[in-house]
Amino acid sequence: MSSGYQEPSDLFKRLFLPPKNPSLTLSSDQQWMVISQEPPLPSIELLARPEEKLAGIRFDPQLWTPSRMDFATTLVLQHLESGKQQSMELPTNSEGIRYLRFHPKLPLFVFASKIKGEPILELYKCQMSESDNQWTIHPIPLPEETKRMNFIYGCSYQFTSDGASLLVKVVPKDCPKDPPVKPTSTGPAIQVVAKNARKAPGRTYQDLLKNPHDEAKFHYYFTTQLLCIDGIVTDSPKTRVVPQCAEGCIFQSIQSSPCGRFLLVQRTADLSYSVPLRRFGKSIELWDLQSSQKTVVQKVPVDDEIPLSYDACSRHPRSFFFHPCKDRTLVHAQALDGGDPANNDLVDGERDALYLQDIEIMDGEEDTIVVKDATKWVGMGWRFDDVEFGASGIAFLDEYRWKDRMERKWILPVSGAGKKQLLWERSWEDRYNSPGAPLTRRGERNQYFVVQPTLNSLYLRGAGASPLADRPLLDLLEFEENSKEEESSTPVNKTKTRL
Repeated sequence: MSSGYQEPSDLFKRLFLPPKNPSLTLSSDQQWMVISQEPPLPSIELLARPEEKLAGIRFDPQLWTPSRMDFATTLVLQHLESGKQQSMELPTNSEGIRYLRFHPKLPLFVFASKIKGEPILELYKCQMSESDNQWTIHPIPLPEETKRMNFIYGCSYQFTSDGASLLVKVVPKDCPKDPPVKPTSTGPAIQVVAKNARKAPGRTYQDLLKNPHDEAKFHYYFTTQLLCIDGIVTDSPKTRVVPQCAEGCIFQSIQSSPCGRFLLVQRTADLSYSVPLRRFGKSIELWDLQSSQKTVVQKVPVDDEIPLSYDACSRHPRSFFFHPCKDRTLVHAQALDGGDPANNDLVDGERDALYLQDIEIMDGEEDTIVVKDATKWVGMGWRFDDVEFGASGIAFLDEYRWKDRMERKWILPVSGAGKKQLLWERSWEDRYNSPGAPLTRRGERNQYFVVQPTLNSLYLRGAGASPLADRPLLDLLEFEENSKEEESSTPVNKTKTRL
């Protein structure tokens, strides 16, 4: 009798366990590519790891990462122009690596390495030496009182847009070693309806919070501190706690401004037993990394009143982000129909709109940060989907209508606020005639821009679906802007060239 699982023959391994496609990560300057290889299938040990389920999120309570996350066991760097490769040896105590993030300007990237046999992830950097152009790996020391990095709700670290600092989410130093113990039941679970709440249909979600014990565990696992590591390229970087979250908070997202000085932070403010984490009440705030100032941009209550229609959305301001072409400008969307597609009481036929908010620095002994009132940028007849920018400031706006699967792409010229010009209107189910999506690449200050050889052209890439098979495409689309001052719903003249 054999003790343990049997291994299949080499023939069956080649047939049923082919190598997994490697993960590719490009450097910010598009000169280097990192190739990492993960196991073809998760191991039994990985599948048997404990799993916690809270607020719609499933995670590993020992490793503080998403559930059943595998790690790459090889690391190869390749220079794209010459094809030269350099294989890197992982740290001696490493079981595998994950979460590669390149510096926005320099040949350097950071990654997390799992210690063999221990539920701990360590932080490392890999940078190229200027003397011999060889890559070397070095550990990034974190403060001794720091327990561990927290990856439960996204990658724990990111660079600021200017590359001056590395931001790292860590477990607070005063966090207890063990999670809250489930108490003996003292009665039935009671849910309280907030005063002046409105009746609304609700979707069914799994793994929601159910009781105060779940709330306590949620705070235990999701509360983090934010560290700022300056001088990451040096041998002795300096680490400090961002003062705005010295006591810890629950982050939903963190975005660095194009100038690198500010952070746009969305943190959880109110919990709910009816919706998952992404719909919890949140506070959208602007943090200044050069001081302890914190400015509240918007407070959004729990989003538990969204209609069931797929064309519905939140009635509160949503989708906050920094304008990539400006140093200190915020953009956000808001429904003009209350988020309800059944509401046809519209002004100028608009259901959604984008707004701009400038950030002003008032000079004084201590700079005062002021977020100005929002001003309307552009309105939409359908629901806002996405907006992409060119380096010149031109924008390409997407809107959709789920009811008949239609989408429209508009051009927002650099000059002429609110004046948009139609690029195309089509059904997204018509895959054979899909024009593709604008090609983007990372540009200045770690911002992604649409690749434009000229101001009136852009590259499109797509799967190229056809009756025979997919034929990936790369097209050059040239368009002519309408000379009319008013908004035009007639598609602009355009020509497309297959490359």
